[in-house]
Amino acid sequence: MTVNLTLSEVAAFKKELLRLLEQLRAEVDEDLEQQANISGQVPEVHDSAEEADAVVDFMLQVESLSRHSEEIAECLSALERIEAGSFGLCTDCDEEIELSRLKACPTAARCIRCQTRHEHALQKSA
Repeated sequence: MTVNLTLSEVAAFKKELLRLLEQLRAEVDEDLEQQANISGQVPEVHDSAEEADAVVDFMLQVESLSRHSEEIAECLSALERIEAGSFGLCTDCDEEIELSRLKACPTAARCIRCQTRHEHALQKSA
């Protein structure tokens, strides 16, 4: 159950998430179009420096698509939490996520304490 969020606040978060989702999908479409244009052309590579530049450009495009994919998944997950009535609750401890955190990051699934713990665990495993 969504706690301490009014229906209008939840509706505003849903609207913002849908806007963000639309923006991310447009950016993915743009990235894919650029990648298709580049892959359709065979760049002339004259030396190893140009080859390295081409590889770096390709890797940056792949990273951009990966980042957008993760952000889209976060938006979809937040929208699912809205539909389930659990938006605004930490997925780890079930405590309320601070409103200021949700306003800054409407896709937030964890409270600050659990997010910090999660990031610390990721750093240890890396």
